[in-house]
Amino acid sequence: MMATDTSTDAVTALTDAWYNQLAASLSLSVRNFQLLQPPAVPTGDQSLWDSFNVVPPVTLKYNRWVYQQPAFFKQYAALVNSLSFPESAFVEDIGADTYVQWTAYLKTVSPPPAPNELPGVWFQWAMLHAPSVANIGRSDLATQLLIGGAQAALEPYEGPDAKQADYSPSFGDLKNILKLSSGASFSFDSSTADPDVSGSWVPGDDPNYFGVWTGSSTAFRISRKFALSKITVTAAFDHFGVVPVTPGPWYNSSMLHLAWVSGASVPPWVSESDWDRYFGASGKLTHAIGSVLAADGITLTLHSDANFSPEEQAVIRVLALMGDWPVYCPVQLSAITNTVTSAPGSLTIRFHAAPGNPVILGYNVFDIRSYTGA
Repeated sequence: MMATDTSTDAVTALTDAWYNQLAASLSLSVRNFQLLQPPAVPTGDQSLWDSFNVVPPVTLKYNRWVYQQPAFFKQYAALVNSLSFPESAFVEDIGADTYVQWTAYLKTVSPPPAPNELPGVWFQWAMLHAPSVANIGRSDLATQLLIGGAQAALEPYEGPDAKQADYSPSFGDLKNILKLSSGASFSFDSSTADPDVSGSWVPGDDPNYFGVWTGSSTAFRISRKFALSKITVTAAFDHFGVVPVTPGPWYNSSMLHLAWVSGASVPPWVSESDWDRYFGASGKLTHAIGSVLAADGITLTLHSDANFSPEEQAVIRVLALMGDWPVYCPVQLSAITNTVTSAPGSLTIRFHAAPGNPVILGYNVFDIRSYTGA
C-alpha cells in the first residue's frame, strides 16, 4: 500500500508504484525496464532515431530534463576510432623471423588474398611453417580486419557531409509493427499500489521525478498535495509492443564485443586507461538500449481527490498542457490532447494520443556486458 508519510518523497513513491503497475500490466521486466519522462512522440525517422540514440542513465526513469545523456553513436564511434592493432604487434606475437617468411610467402600468392581472406590464408600456412603461433597470428589478423572494417563503416557518418546515425525500425516500420500488435487496458489505484522497487534493476532511492506537470518540482505544495491524495488511473492502449532496436550499418556488434572482452589490453586499446574510460564504473558506455516500449492510441483518465483551491486548479489547468503525471507528454501536436476538469475535492485529467502517432514510453536497458553478449 502507498505510504502517506509526508516526511518521504510522496511523488517518488507514487511514481514507483506506477512503474510497478505498468510493468505488471504489460509484462515488462523490472530487471530492464526504464520509464521515459517525458516520452518521445516521433514524427519521422530522424526524431524516432534520436530517441534511440542515447546512452541511458542508470535509473528507473530517464528524466530528460535532469539527465543530459551522451549519444550512443558518438560514444561508440569514439571508442572504435581509439582502437588500433599495429603491424608491429603482429610481428611481436609471431616473431620477426616468422614474419619475414610469411611476407615472402604472400608475394608468391597470385592473385594476392583479399583482406578478409588473410586470417584463413595465414592459418593454413602457419600450421605447416609456424604451428606454435598459428592461432595467435590468426587472431591478430582477424582483429586488424575487424577494427579496419568497423572504422570504414563509420566513415560515411563522420565529417562535414556526415549521414545521420540510423537505426531499425524506421518510423514507418514502427507504425506497421504497432498496427499488428495487441492492445491493453489496466487500472491504477494509489491506495493499494505497491511503491517497492527494491527488486528492480536500480533499487533504492530514485527521486528525480517531476511533480504534477513536466518541469515541476516534487517539492511544490501542489505536487505534494496531489501525491498524497487518492489517485486512480484507467489506461487503455489500442496497440503496444516491446520493439527491438538495432543500430544501422555504422555499428559492428563484434567490434563492441571485442572492445569489452579485451579488458585493458594494449592492443587493441592504445592506452590501458581507455577501457575504463568507456566501460569502467563511471564510464561513458556502461549501458545501452535493447528495445523500447511503444504504444499507439493511448487514453489515460486520472482522478485525484485532493482539495485544490481555485488558484491551484487554475495553475494545474494551464500547466498540465506541458504534460502531466504519469506520462508527462506535452501537448505539442494536434494528435495529443490533455483535458483538465476540477471541482472542490476532485481533479480529473484526461490524456489522449490519437491513433497513428506512436509514443515511446520507456526503454529496456542492458548493461554493456549483456548488450555485447559477453
